[in-house]
Amino acid sequence: MTWHAIAPIVLSFVEVVRSAVYTLSMMQFNVAHLLKGTMGTSQLVTLDAAFAPLDETGTSQVHGQIQLMHVTGGIWVSGLLDSNAVCTCSRCLKGFSLTLQLQLDEIYLPAMDIITGATSPLPEDTDPSFIIDDHHTLDLTEAVRQSAIVALPMKPLCRPDCAGLCPECGSDRNQVRCTCQSSTRDPRWESITRLLS
Repeated sequence: MTWHAIAPIVLSFVEVVRSAVYTLSMMQFNVAHLLKGTMGTSQLVTLDAAFAPLDETGTSQVHGQIQLMHVTGGIWVSGLLDSNAVCTCSRCLKGFSLTLQLQLDEIYLPAMDIITGATSPLPEDTDPSFIIDDHHTLDLTEAVRQSAIVALPMKPLCRPDCAGLCPECGSDRNQVRCTCQSSTRDPRWESITRLLS
């Protein structure tokens, strides 16, 4: 076989490998152009990403705009995103979906100097999820995960008028009328009840 015969095969293989190595997910951004720019250089990005559900919140998509800005020491990511989450109702214990608004406000630090290629010194307590890698790529996945956890309601309700579960028989009061009489009192409250009467 001559070089002319195998050259197209080799070149197509190289392109496949190159695209596999440098393919970014929808939550990753190459910020080399921002790091090369002057302080304050920024880019507004519209984010419309779907991904595998996150463990803690079930979040699987985000929509909105974020701003990436070159600041002293790295890239500042800020913006508001709408996302989904899956929760368990605190009254009836059923799963339900809700919409969250996430506030992103993070600074990503570069692992290497964009001009010299030398390793950048990073503070000891730097979270590895907020480091711009050697390919000048930052990944928003951890920032979205943390923001979604913070945005979850402390006492999620499937609906404001959820009747919850009967403390006696455990039936869902949203689906059936419970005839249980809730007359048993917790004996620990007897002292306070006597004081109030």
